[in-house]
Amino acid sequence: MRNSAPDDTFTALELNEKVSAVLYLSLLAETFTVTGPIFVLVLLGLILKRLDFIDDQFVVVSSRLVFSLCLPVLLFTTISDIDLASTLALNLLSFSGFGAALTFAISWLVAILLVQPRIDRGVFVQASFRSNLGVVGLALCANAYGTEGLVLASLLMAVMTIVYNILSVVVLSYYNAARAISWRGVLFDIATNPLIVAILLALIVSGLRLPIPLVLERTGAYLGSLALPLALLGTGASMNLRALRHSSSVTLLCILLKTLLLPLLITWLAWLLGYRDLTLGVLFLLFMSPTATASFIMVKSMGGNDALAANLIMTTTLVSLVTGSLGLFLLRVLALA
Repeated sequence: MRNSAPDDTFTALELNEKVSAVLYLSLLAETFTVTGPIFVLVLLGLILKRLDFIDDQFVVVSSRLVFSLCLPVLLFTTISDIDLASTLALNLLSFSGFGAALTFAISWLVAILLVQPRIDRGVFVQASFRSNLGVVGLALCANAYGTEGLVLASLLMAVMTIVYNILSVVVLSYYNAARAISWRGVLFDIATNPLIVAILLALIVSGLRLPIPLVLERTGAYLGSLALPLALLGTGASMNLRALRHSSSVTLLCILLKTLLLPLLITWLAWLLGYRDLTLGVLFLLFMSPTATASFIMVKSMGGNDALAANLIMTTTLVSLVTGSLGLFLLRVLALA
């Protein structure tokens, strides 16, 4: 009888460890279902490009189709069907804008202290704070939390996109004395951004409870379903792995900031403010998303180091899928998101 208690205790502890192991493995598998499909589509785009199944013209045309039509339609059909009274939270929208501005300020400070030559600082700052919300961010949130996550991410994206555009022009112009800031152009680009226009129209339709004909609703569903897969294929196809050979300390520093330190900081601040579950998870996934592909276009149009911009987009995309998986796994293990 004296020996049975230790045996029972050992058995109970062993059983508890096995249950914990199964739980962790199930959470890890669940996390992979969020990031795995995105990684596979990006990799597929890269492979198809290498096999000449798709070419640069496909990337150009598909990108234009996604950002001018499919993605705006996806955002409109998703948001127009929600109840604004129960979904829209001004404090959360304000926090997302504050987070975008805070990551910008930290990135600029790091650039001043550590990035050389000086002319590359603007490219570094934009790559470090500006997330790929429209493709990777939305895809991650949709995979992790379904329609509810997609709706919340879309609303936050509207605020963050405006902040990103304004601050990107500021920092790129500051380090390019030959190009003055055209605030009229900045405001025009924001006002005519198809994603922002679609979100605003959807909010009006939702707020006024305007009915959408069934034919248009189903057509929109078809177009919207093309957006994320087509965009991810284009992302993979546009990658040039040869650029990895030219990676430098600036690249490594940007990867560290964009895919680890800044998302960790924003998630911690959100946790301190009481955000949990869906909200905390969406905030983490949006701020953890890799550098926006639009940053390359802006750098090139303003005469910056577009080779560095392309390198930073590609490397942060590859690394963020790993750090995003680990971060989401940790949040779920801790029962926070």
